[in-house]
Amino acid sequence: MGVVAFCLIVSSFPMKSATAANTNGAKCSKIGQVVTVKIKKKSTELICTQVGKNKIWQKRTAPTPGSNPTGSSTPTTPVVAAPSSSGSSSAVTQVTSSYAILADSPYTRVASGTNPSGYLSAVGLASTTGSTLFDHPSGLASNGTNLLLVDRGNNRILVWNIAPTSSSTPPDFVLCQNSMTSSASGSGLNQCNWPSDAVVTSSGKMLVADSDNNRILVWNTMPTTTGQSASYAIDLGADAWPWGIWSNGTKVVASLTTKAQLRIWNTFPTTGSEPADITIEGNTTNCLGTPRGVFSNGTAIIVGDHNGKCTNSSVAHVFTSWPTSSGAAVGYDIVPEDGNYAWPHGSFDSATGKMYLLSKYLVEYSDAGTTLPRSTKIATSTPFEGGDGGDVEIVNSYLYATEYNGNRVAVFKGIPTASASASFYIGSPGVDTSAANKVVNTLQTNYMITNPQVATLGGAMAISSDFDRKIYVWKNIPATDGAKPDLVWTTQNQNDSNPLLAMDFQPDSSAAATAFDGKPLYAAAGEKTFVVWRGIPTKITDVPSLNIKNSIGNVNFSGSLRVAADSKYFYILDGDAKRIYVWSGIPTDQNDSPDFSIGADVNRIRSDGNWLVGTSLYQSPHVLVWSVSTLGQNAAATGTVSFTMNLPQDAIVVNGVLIVADTGFHRILAWNSISAATAGGSPDAYLGTTGSSDKGPNLSTTETRWPASLWAANGYLWVGERKFGHRVLRFALS
Repeated sequence: MGVVAFCLIVSSFPMKSATAANTNGAKCSKIGQVVTVKIKKKSTELICTQVGKNKIWQKRTAPTPGSNPTGSSTPTTPVVAAPSSSGSSSAVTQVTSSYAILADSPYTRVASGTNPSGYLSAVGLASTTGSTLFDHPSGLASNGTNLLLVDRGNNRILVWNIAPTSSSTPPDFVLCQNSMTSSASGSGLNQCNWPSDAVVTSSGKMLVADSDNNRILVWNTMPTTTGQSASYAIDLGADAWPWGIWSNGTKVVASLTTKAQLRIWNTFPTTGSEPADITIEGNTTNCLGTPRGVFSNGTAIIVGDHNGKCTNSSVAHVFTSWPTSSGAAVGYDIVPEDGNYAWPHGSFDSATGKMYLLSKYLVEYSDAGTTLPRSTKIATSTPFEGGDGGDVEIVNSYLYATEYNGNRVAVFKGIPTASASASFYIGSPGVDTSAANKVVNTLQTNYMITNPQVATLGGAMAISSDFDRKIYVWKNIPATDGAKPDLVWTTQNQNDSNPLLAMDFQPDSSAAATAFDGKPLYAAAGEKTFVVWRGIPTKITDVPSLNIKNSIGNVNFSGSLRVAADSKYFYILDGDAKRIYVWSGIPTDQNDSPDFSIGADVNRIRSDGNWLVGTSLYQSPHVLVWSVSTLGQNAAATGTVSFTMNLPQDAIVVNGVLIVADTGFHRILAWNSISAATAGGSPDAYLGTTGSSDKGPNLSTTETRWPASLWAANGYLWVGERKFGHRVLRFALS
């Protein structure tokens, strides 16, 4: 089981003086009790907290001025640091935060079956706060009266019997969960695992694309109560990953992303065992790459695509007539105005026949005829944050638009005009008055970090995010579940007057170490940039010592930079060039060429001072290891770990133990020795999974979904989930 959550309820327990047993890390008896002790002659508060099965004393951080002394997770207004002569900048934001400090542990081994003992970047290990906090909502559906919202990250379908006409109307019931606060995934007919889309037919049938279960759930009649089981499931086979589903009660279309297929049933499948009548395979003629959302008016079929095989990558393919064979041709493509944004997706208005698609903008199309239809951008005053799951549904003259990355639904009373703003929002308080043309994003206010990269050093913690373009900093390593950071640094600050803070990059890698000079070092890297601070930046006046972009010395970067550091060397991997550049010590400035380099087909690097480790995602995924003591120009790897893995995105060594994030198989692997791993031995331990044969994604108190970043220090292993998960999980080492 996960750690029991606790709050710092100071008023419930009077402050007490220390006894001999009241020391940091010692056992205590009453959760929430606070005492004052002397540590190095300095008065320090300890709070009794639950860690795993034990109650122990841990240091308590002093609340930041203006913070809630109870440690409540109620969102607070960030305080932006004003520029000053001392070096502070708008690059950093202070956050009111209060949490217990994690006590160090001497342990370094990974034990199979260990469950997470804590978490950050989430409101629960497998739970949420209720019906109003979503987690990347995606598909919308309606029978013309009700409204269904697929709340993908919470593994549930929220249902309003009558489509809401105000932000205060809660859902009437939830499917795939037994309550409004549970969010665990499952494979029963009353459960979902990362659902993506839904549809309700005029005859009352309901279908859900249950993506990670590789199936379509079917209810023969519209369900009416929480947790009601589906009538049956259409099994699509392993690795199907259905993303989109559409039906009019007779015909059915499903998009299978991983298989690059559209499957079409011309007669509604009544048992789940009927094969599709037509299967359209993606190729360079129809251009289907990884098909996503799908919808139709019964004649035309519109298929979103994230990786189109022809000219356009992010695109909606339009089959202008109902396909009659597997060789059906696409009539034309609809391309988003900004190709950096997701494929257009939406629905038809049954009253007018017009089509509404959302990407960066909401666009109205006159129809889906035989040629590319006339289009008009609408609601341009609404700052949409669509992403990989945007959708549109029109019900009772209201238009609903899902904002996947905005974590909300924008609602318009009537079809919006060209410059309309949303009438109200579901899942968001609405307009953010602290910034122009911005809406409150509850992913941000709850500090749910996308693609987290963890580092700790000197008792502090930093978590970088390439998607968020931010570095979240805790002045102390938190023991409190879901603790908010103390500072948030932006890496999208290119106009700062201080050139060391003027940066614009996606930090997809970080490193923290005691450097060659005995001083702390924290670095972040991504794209063609790397930035170095002398320690984790825990003060608003902390300024990087290096901010390097595009080139250094005699090296011009190609891209996808990753960073590692130890007490001897500083490493930059140019992922696009497949070369690791190495400096003895730390680069002094933009003109400092590396001391040597190593060619390596790896995507990420780490070093503990004894071993340099590189993970290779593609082309027979593997891990390369080099002994740091033997490094030099084009040094050959000491060994290769070729155990069968799927997209391993990170690997670290801690006290001789090799730990690998086996991302695509949703587990963490550990070998107790490098030699055993490179000799072909099986892992000594597995984490985040039910056993060595379990390779599927799940969201639970014991399992992981897309574990992709690792950090081990002070007796704990931190695991960051990527892309389709965002938790930062803490495992106690043994």
